[in-house]
Parts: sequence; C-alpha cells; structure tokens
Amino acid sequence: MRIEIEMKDETYEKIKNVIDWINLDNSFRGRSDTPEAKIEDFIKGAAISKLLDVEAMSPVLNSGGLDSLEVKNRFKDIAKEKKIRQVDICKRTGLKKANLSLIFNNEKTLRAETFFAIWLALGCPPIHECLYIKKSD
Repeated sequence: MRIEIEMKDETYEKIKNVIDWINLDNSFRGRSDTPEAKIEDFIKGAAISKLLDVEAMSPVLNSGGLDSLEVKNRFKDIAKEKKIRQVDICKRTGLKKANLSLIFNNEKTLRAETFFAIWLALGCPPIHECLYIKKSD
C-alpha cells in the first residue's frame, strides 16, 4: 500500500539530516554491504517503532500502576551486539566513560539529549529495542 504524508519543511530537513548522517557514518565505517538509508525507510521505521511501543505499553497502561514503573535502556546490549566499544561512544558523544558506564548499567537517568547522542552513536536502532519498562522495586 502506498500513502502520502505532509510534514513541515523543517521536519523533513531534520529527517534528511539524520539520513545523511547515517549514510555518511556507514560510508566512513566502510559498511559497503549496508544499503543506503532512505527517508521513506526512516519514516516506515518510525511508524513501526511507535506501533511496537504502543503494543508493549498496552498491558502496563491498562494496569493503572504507572507510578511504580521505571524506563530502562538496553544500550549496553546493543553496543555489544554491534561490536561498538564504549570508548568509541564516548568519543562520538563527548560523554565521560564513568557516566556512560552508569547509563549502560541503568544507574543514571538519561536526559533526552544524552539518549539521542547515544542512540545516534549506536546507528539509530529501533527505539523499542533501546528502552523497556520495569516495575520499581
């Protein structure tokens, strides 16, 4: 099925910049086997990610216990799977190794800008793979 969407020029430019960055990064890393990222793929991925987020949250939202929930990250596992070293993430994000370690071990709360810096350094994995919700102890 084919659909058309409208968006602000500034939104399109932001998405285009992310796509250009992903393609440049893949080229820089010599990933010739990785297909070129396209805006359409980014938008499809964002829609799928949002659907998965909603599906994952449905039981939690219906349980009514939102106060006892914590958002955790899987950045450490993703970096390991992608064979990206923490020192390389520190170089790309400007984070100190100690802070990144705390974030990777879910001992430090992430600010949005830090989340996106790490997310970009990891190659923009699907958001639903990066985060999960855990009941507080």
